[in-house]
Amino acid sequence: MSLMEKLKEKEEQRNKEYETQFWKPTEGEILEGKVVEMGDTITEYGDAEYLDIETADGKKYTVFLNSVLRKLVVEEDVKVDDHIAIKYLGLMQSKKKNRKFKDYVLVKDDSEKSGE
Repeated sequence: MSLMEKLKEKEEQRNKEYETQFWKPTEGEILEGKVVEMGDTITEYGDAEYLDIETADGKKYTVFLNSVLRKLVVEEDVKVDDHIAIKYLGLMQSKKKNRKFKDYVLVKDDSEKSGE
């Protein structure tokens, strides 16, 4: 195998490792899968928290956390290797500040815990 062939093979392998899509849901869409990574990153809009979720068919999605999702992740105590489902409810109108925000519902599979 030539160096160029090795280089191309290595590049394809690396691209597969980074084959993650950003989840941009439509109203009512559900994303279900295993949390494979969570953390902080810097985007063109500033600092952002995220979850990487791998679905049953092996696709990976990055989900950026708005304040609603961040609160739900904390409430459900989501960690890496947890199986979760997120449903996008759409844009809602805030009663207090009269602005729109993206609303979600999140659940975690607790069936692996003993006694539940």
